[in-house]
Amino acid sequence: MYKIIAGICIAGAGWGASATIPELNQPAYAAAALPKLDSIRVALFVDTGKYNVTASYVTLSSDQGLNIAYRGAAGADKPVFAVDGKTPAAVSLDGYRALLWEGSDAASAKALVDKLTASNESPVVLAASKLGQTVYQVTLGPYATKEAAAAALSKASADAAAGGALKGFAPSVKGPLHWNAGVYASEAEADAQAAAVGAAGFDAGVAYIAAGAGAPAYAVLAGAAADEKELAAVKQQLSSSLPSAVLQPLDASAAYILKRNQLDVTSQPPAPMPHYMAGGAGAKLAVTAGGQGTVTVKERFGRAYRGALEISPYNGKLAVINELPFEQYLVSVISSELSKDWPKEALKAQAVAARTYALKQGMKYAIAHVSDSTQDQAYQGAGAEFAAAAEAVQATTGEVLTDKSGLIEPLFYSNAGGMTADSSEVWGNKVDYLKSAPSPDDGAEKGKAIWYLIVLPNGQSGYIHSDYARDTGQKNAAGLPYYESNGTGVSVRPAPYVDNAANPASFKVDIGDRFVVIDQAVESNAYSWIRGPFDASKLKDKVNSVLPKPIAGSLDQLEVSKRGESGRVIEMAANGQVMKPAYPDAYRTLLNNLPSTRFDIEDTGRYTILGAGNTVRSQSPASPGIYVASGSDKPQQQTAAQLFIMNGDNKARLKDKQSRYIFKGTGYGHGLGLSQWGAKGYAELGYDYKKILQTYYVGVSITKE
Repeated sequence: MYKIIAGICIAGAGWGASATIPELNQPAYAAAALPKLDSIRVALFVDTGKYNVTASYVTLSSDQGLNIAYRGAAGADKPVFAVDGKTPAAVSLDGYRALLWEGSDAASAKALVDKLTASNESPVVLAASKLGQTVYQVTLGPYATKEAAAAALSKASADAAAGGALKGFAPSVKGPLHWNAGVYASEAEADAQAAAVGAAGFDAGVAYIAAGAGAPAYAVLAGAAADEKELAAVKQQLSSSLPSAVLQPLDASAAYILKRNQLDVTSQPPAPMPHYMAGGAGAKLAVTAGGQGTVTVKERFGRAYRGALEISPYNGKLAVINELPFEQYLVSVISSELSKDWPKEALKAQAVAARTYALKQGMKYAIAHVSDSTQDQAYQGAGAEFAAAAEAVQATTGEVLTDKSGLIEPLFYSNAGGMTADSSEVWGNKVDYLKSAPSPDDGAEKGKAIWYLIVLPNGQSGYIHSDYARDTGQKNAAGLPYYESNGTGVSVRPAPYVDNAANPASFKVDIGDRFVVIDQAVESNAYSWIRGPFDASKLKDKVNSVLPKPIAGSLDQLEVSKRGESGRVIEMAANGQVMKPAYPDAYRTLLNNLPSTRFDIEDTGRYTILGAGNTVRSQSPASPGIYVASGSDKPQQQTAAQLFIMNGDNKARLKDKQSRYIFKGTGYGHGLGLSQWGAKGYAELGYDYKKILQTYYVGVSITKE
């Protein structure tokens, strides 16, 4: 969620401009002025410029079968195609495509698809009946322009893995230009004519063409030309091969749904399925499941959705919008954000916050109110829903959070780390209802495993899960315990948590490998966490991006120079210079996506030495070298990359010759408004949902629409 700007005016499609709301002691008037929604539009895929989650096509399925309708300008749906049983269907735009290969061998088509997929392409195998046989067309796209399709074709052709499979075939660009080869009252009649065009050797498909009121009209669209010259050539060749066909130009302003066939190479064995393409000006499909079923979208994590999926072009790309009843949407949001085992009062608090947030957004994405991502609030469809969430929504029906200006912006997040933030600590501006307050968030770390910080004889160090380390009962000369691995190929990681992308294994240990344990930590979680160590050299470029004067040499010192009321970092300095990001919470992103700004920094290259006569020396990578004496031996300069030192409390610490930075903090998220773990904690202390909400949003009212 983004920076709050007080006094947002609520306006958008289907929304009345919000009148000035009087003081909160007049809730009836305030409720009358609040926006309402019967249904909500949630963007699964859309490119608005600022928000970009896209797919070339989507694969839809339902146990109850699929209904494909044309959605008119007034929002009325006209059923035009049906998919029986569990057969999936693909949907895309009718645009420009890179045709890489065409042939009658399905196995060759699948082999090429596998190679393209390995190169991070998303190929589609269209199937067509031509000259009395089934041929398969391996394509990429669709693309908005011929040039974009040509560039994709060139890239794929040059790919070493896929290029060899293209020998013997001349790749080309196919386009969305067609001839109308006849209009029919039924799909079956149009199918017969499409088969005749295909038998003559041309691409053909049956399309519903929007023609106002009355029964659906099905047309046969012949050819798939990329420009007018190719389109003219198709007419000449088709008229020669099939003289009975009467070809008419396709009205450029006509909207249509073109049905082609596709080979689903992901099924075993590969199976045919329909592929619907939205074409022309303003074409929209509405896909629903039969009965009371849901529609599964394979490309959106295989999630199933209630209501309808509206599919249309937007900004030249495929837009997929889930339209469903508003309160049903909230059930999934709560289920996606929280756990079914959490207290009911915490779920109710989330219901009111989520309802308020969605209403506050207006038509945020031009054709959708919200997205399904944490850019707004998590929405994982029908599969996430649980009964307690539905009960929470019903128990709070219509309830929203308001202040004297109307709906508030009810920000929420996972964990406050014990104390919520004041708005000035996060975005730098003041919002009256977002003040710092205690938050009982520590439930997130209860039951988490212990990880040991270990050092091998060769000096390698890192964290190992305690389940994979056994105490030998022996200690080294410094009194530190020896442990050994009880597993094979056990990962040792820089920080105490499992994430193979952000925190991959530094090395692995096997059964019997021996090491010293120098510290331990709770597995990083939403409440308490460790990140790093990060090399100073790798942080420097990011730090320089927000320094008035970039660091020319090494990053020798990184420190917190100012904290806010909740203890969050609101100012940092690098080599003595104050860092100036756009707003305080941006430190999280700047420092490799830290969970929160409520942290301390440990510099592994900096430590303090207490010498003879109580002299104190602060050591850093820029300081002169140090000498280590052992018994009567002559002092030796410490030249190793790492040094293990012990303080007066017999705590060992690893210190580096070059600075690395470890961040240890609490909390997960920006810290503004409702802490979800804190709501759970308060509910367990006996707070009801209204008291929870008014603790996190100071001075607001809970108003019923």
